[in-house]
Amino acid sequence: MNSMDFKDASKPSGPVTLASGQTVSVNRDLCIGCGACTATAPNTFGLDGEGKSTILASADSDPKEAIENAKNGCPVGAIDTGE
Repeated sequence: MNSMDFKDASKPSGPVTLASGQTVSVNRDLCIGCGACTATAPNTFGLDGEGKSTILASADSDPKEAIENAKNGCPVGAIDTGE
């Protein structure tokens, strides 16, 4: 992995609970690393050295709507927000 700061280093792809109360996770088995989530919610998602989406320490900086848009824009449905 590269030198990203994860929201929870013990589970870089979640699930994690954000300050807003929103829970976010990425199914690494489904993730194809297309980067759509990183473009939509760049403070929340980053791609690790394996090309899989992770949840960044700065995730609380993105609005809830941006995270939902990233979830909805994931072409393989790898992002879950519990909603």
